[in-house]
Amino acid sequence: RTRSAGAAALAAAAARQAQQQQQRGKEGSSAKSLVQGLVVGILVAVVVFGLSALLGLSPRFAAIAFALQWGFFLLHGWPQRSEKLYDASGSLTHLALVIAALTADPFRDPRQLVAGILSVVWCTRLGTFLFNRIARDAKDERFDKLKTNFWTFSIVWNLQVAWVFLLQLPILATNAVHPQPPLGLLDAIGWSMWAVGFVVEAAADAQKFSFRSDPANKGRFITTGLWSYSRHPNYFGEILMWVGLCTSCSASFSGWSWLAWLSPAFNAFLLLKVSGVPMLEKAGEEKWGDDPAYRHYMQNTSCIVPWFPAEPL
Repeated sequence: RTRSAGAAALAAAAARQAQQQQQRGKEGSSAKSLVQGLVVGILVAVVVFGLSALLGLSPRFAAIAFALQWGFFLLHGWPQRSEKLYDASGSLTHLALVIAALTADPFRDPRQLVAGILSVVWCTRLGTFLFNRIARDAKDERFDKLKTNFWTFSIVWNLQVAWVFLLQLPILATNAVHPQPPLGLLDAIGWSMWAVGFVVEAAADAQKFSFRSDPANKGRFITTGLWSYSRHPNYFGEILMWVGLCTSCSASFSGWSWLAWLSPAFNAFLLLKVSGVPMLEKAGEEKWGDDPAYRHYMQNTSCIVPWFPAEPL
């Protein structure tokens, strides 16, 4: 009986120690998340307000981006632990920046108007598509581990501030120039590139959405349509659109405004190296890596630029 009581006491002590260690681990993890969240938020603020100063832009554009993203995060994202409005909030922030840029002056040049219209068309289509996708899929698994902590979840909303602001730099920069140079070859080339990119991205997204909506394709990967020529044709269209838009806007660039080329460069970097291709292909490898047909598709199909497959699929 004494040995039994002693064992129980030891077990209780061990349990308390384990609980204390677990609590310290949680506190350490929370402190780490706090630091990470604050560092990312501060860095994003430095980047967007710093670029505003260098390009001679009003700081209100950066303030609008922060206000909208943090508004959605605090009013819906964090209380609901939900990313359902994440993409919609991004599209709304794009729209807000374009409208703010176009209405900052009563007179706008054709280049400025066309650039604004093209950006509005892009973000409206993409935002609608992404919202419909999240409504169909119910959630985005990439957010699962982030939603459990306020500061880690805040990181993705702050990063969306940076993404929106950097992507709209050509629009903001060209709307800050008065008067504008006359329309010319750069505009024709840029708008043509944008049109091709828009058609490619919209078609690729529609093809994949249709493929995944068919119950017969559950658990399968798409290799038809544009996806037979590129593993990520939608990303090719996205990159081409922003290179084209910046090409047109660059006709009015001078001095620091050339930094607006960070827009297509940053967008391509995200898609090719961070949140696009790497994440999707890692998920694909985990899901279909042992499938010979998937290996054949990966080895013989261009990653981004649509091209004929090395071997028939």
